Amino acid sequence: MKKLFKSMVPVFFKKLYLIYNNRKVVNFFGSDFSKKVLISYITTPFRKQSLEHSNYFEVMSAANIFDELGYQVDVIHYDSKSINLESYDVIYGFGDVFKWYFESGLVGRRTIYYGTGMHVCHQNSSTLKRVKDVFNKRGVWLAKSSRFVEKTWTHQTSLVDGIIALGNDECKKTYEVHYDGPVIALPAPFYQIIDGTDIIKGKKINESKSFLWFGSSGLIHKGLDLCLDYFSSRPDLTLYICGNIYSEPEFVDEYYNELFNFPNIKVQGFVAIDSPKFKELLQLCSFSILPSCSEGGGVSVLTTVGNGGLIPIVSAETSISTGYEIEIKSLDYKGIEDAIFYAESLNDEGIFALRKNNLKFVINNHNQDVYYSRLKSSIEQVLNNAL
Repeated sequence: MKKLFKSMVPVFFKKLYLIYNNRKVVNFFGSDFSKKVLISYITTPFRKQSLEHSNYFEVMSAANIFDELGYQVDVIHYDSKSINLESYDVIYGFGDVFKWYFESGLVGRRTIYYGTGMHVCHQNSSTLKRVKDVFNKRGVWLAKSSRFVEKTWTHQTSLVDGIIALGNDECKKTYEVHYDGPVIALPAPFYQIIDGTDIIKGKKINESKSFLWFGSSGLIHKGLDLCLDYFSSRPDLTLYICGNIYSEPEFVDEYYNELFNFPNIKVQGFVAIDSPKFKELLQLCSFSILPSCSEGGGVSVLTTVGNGGLIPIVSAETSISTGYEIEIKSLDYKGIEDAIFYAESLNDEGIFALRKNNLKFVINNHNQDVYYSRLKSSIEQVLNNAL
């Protein structure tokens, strides 16, 4: 009984912490504006800052922009319980709030959906297709390593006044299939904390043979299985894996041999971008590889390019287009093989030139000032069109 109680205590306090941390933020700037906006996203950034994810910067940017536009700013967590929406002039973000509004009988509020990934219909079908690919190869279902979205929240992608989609036109067009209003593509931001020029200048021997997979949850969705299939057959190449893979134990069990019994495949676990380890990995590698089936802006890859000048080897579905990327044209073994074959064909001068061009593009087009300016103009565009 005591053991059971002790096991329940951490879970209880974790839930209590989440409830406390996700509570509503009311009039964050303490303004006396008559207009009000409700942002439905995440609330943690309004209580602490972190480099853990770009969404901290994204939601704070939206709040600051609405403050500049003369709105009191309230913020709720996207899966909060229903609240009264009568006092709000604008609803921004994503989540259950749009269902509440369109079923409330209220009219006249401006609604803006902020899409952090491709349209959920595209994402769900793509991610489950990848799960089926793995089943066909290995005879095991690993659906927990997909990025399946349980709540489709279709109100927010069908009835709103406008959609701001994080990513490029590849991301944008997944919304246009289902929505006839304005869809604005917004380049994703990233945290730049390292001078990528210094990383490029400090080129290491054989770094052209080293590749970095820098990702988060959804290991099949983000193509780690494809990387393991390929690099386990290429002992002359090195793959560094950064991410909390242990949060998906079924995947780790199935791919244990590839993950831990090949000297050229090196699991690093979670690596903070402000850590010495991250800088070391940028110095060791020339390429950042992500064969993802669906992304909103590909921030993880942008982070490796913008801080280390790595050359992105990516699928079109990553929604990254620097003009200097190496495209993975199919999400299978041959797609990885062809992309890496091209990478291997580059000489030192070619690698150096691509690294410089990718670094320059990402710094110039995905820095936080550009994101902020583009987000503000996008919000103003939707608001003005909705009037």
